[in-house]
Amino acid sequence: MISVRNIYKNFGGLEVLKGVSLEIEKGEKVAIIGPSGSGKSTFLRCMNLLEEPTYGEIWLDGRLLTPADPYLHPEVIAASKTYQDMMMKKGEALPDGNAGKESEPDSEIIRKIKKDDLLKKHEGKVYKERLKDIEQENRMDVNLARQRVGMVFQHFNLFNNLTVMQNLTLAPVTLKLQTEEEATEKASELLKRIGLYEKKDEYPSKLSGGQKQRIAIVRSLVMNPEALLFDEPTSALDPEMVGEVLELIRELAEEGMTMVIVTHEMGFAREVATRVLFMDDGLIKEENAPEEFFGKPQHPRLQEFLSKVL
Repeated sequence: MISVRNIYKNFGGLEVLKGVSLEIEKGEKVAIIGPSGSGKSTFLRCMNLLEEPTYGEIWLDGRLLTPADPYLHPEVIAASKTYQDMMMKKGEALPDGNAGKESEPDSEIIRKIKKDDLLKKHEGKVYKERLKDIEQENRMDVNLARQRVGMVFQHFNLFNNLTVMQNLTLAPVTLKLQTEEEATEKASELLKRIGLYEKKDEYPSKLSGGQKQRIAIVRSLVMNPEALLFDEPTSALDPEMVGEVLELIRELAEEGMTMVIVTHEMGFAREVATRVLFMDDGLIKEENAPEEFFGKPQHPRLQEFLSKVL
């Protein structure tokens, strides 16, 4: 369903993600754990294009959400002037119009270009056409993707000047996905499900932290998403409020919702996830089924981390 391909993310000179790839199938529940500053939240935000990757690509059901990354397409690099110049020095240059077509690209030169990030902004007509073709054939509108993949933040992000019901119906009505009546009916059903229907006319300032987070989850559900991304959904809550939020997420998991959850709740990850990933220093260091992940960790850094948090 979601395909993350060799994602890098830089903030100025700080490299936060260093080449992360992940395939998420429909119905999977993927938990991401790791120390603070390991890149977990940045990785999640890149999946929903709240952060645009510096390099790499995000795909949703075979459609491209990010600009095409030439470093993932050797035939595109082979059409670049940089590649042609390096082939010339090697004495094997191709005519520009046939670059990358009549023979397999030189893998050694491709590796050199990727390793040293040698591609420039002005790589020639053929290069640009190849890159444009990939995007025209595969690109998907980001806003459409966000309707299908919802995001739940650790700090709720509710509009304090709107009532609970207005918070829930704003997006589907504004985007003309539902009429106001349809959105209100859907939101009412979900509020009744979580026992907060009586709060529909309250403002967020009148709600507890656990109530706000459950409302934030319902706000995503009103959009009828196919998958949900959770960014540490309980980290801003008092301990006694954590359970009510986790219970709602657990119910959604049991119903088959595709999920990616960045969390510090190890017991919850072990119970609910179908797969657990450990991130450290901008990389996925280990991934496995929960039983193996927590019972027989292989990577020394994961062993160290679990010894401190369990």
